[in-house]
Amino acid sequence: MQRPIHTYTDNFGQTMEFTIPAPHTKICINISGGADSAILLYMLIRYCEKYIPEAEIHVITSANPIKGWKNAKWSTTVIDRILQIFYYTTLIKSHYTFYSDDQRRSELDDTEKMIKERTGITFTIHGTTQNPPLEVCEEFGLPQFKGRDAGHGRTNMSNGFHIHARYMPFMNVDKRMVAYLFKHFNMQEQLFPFTRSCEWHNSNTFDSPNPGDGHCGECWWCKERQWAFGRL
Repeated sequence: MQRPIHTYTDNFGQTMEFTIPAPHTKICINISGGADSAILLYMLIRYCEKYIPEAEIHVITSANPIKGWKNAKWSTTVIDRILQIFYYTTLIKSHYTFYSDDQRRSELDDTEKMIKERTGITFTIHGTTQNPPLEVCEEFGLPQFKGRDAGHGRTNMSNGFHIHARYMPFMNVDKRMVAYLFKHFNMQEQLFPFTRSCEWHNSNTFDSPNPGDGHCGECWWCKERQWAFGRL
């Protein structure tokens, strides 16, 4: 039986769909500690509790110096908060953290393959979004980051290339959609403050002091977050 497809449209005309297609029940999601993957985990649990109560969710997080090793901490903070929101959920079955000296896609691929061997997952979900429009990126004053063509040249669903299906529902929308989803699900105060996007540690060009667990407000990711949400 085909499962429901939920469609969302933000105030800027961006539209996205969310579903977990049959027959997938063993699902892996990558949680970064940022807003994108946080709301995606919320949506995943909400969807599975209603339509796939037998689902098993396996969570992957990473720890690396790009974010001062803080992404592992903030990923765990997001997961803990989600478990408070869904107090009675039993859907999350495992949480695996891998360590890296960078953010290599191949290491995430290898971790997903390992999780597949251990748990039998057949479906993975990622919170990759579009960059803001080029003119907005230029306003950030960090020209090495450019606006992207729709979908980064990739589909939001791939089958088989990674041995399992990989789903990126935000692939064709930017972070304004993520902000809309937080508002739509009334998670602006319940979940958003528990996320972190800063990558101050990835640059030596900022004059601001180490923000610790906060946001520097100067790196590209902070500027994108401020642009979409109106706050850090």
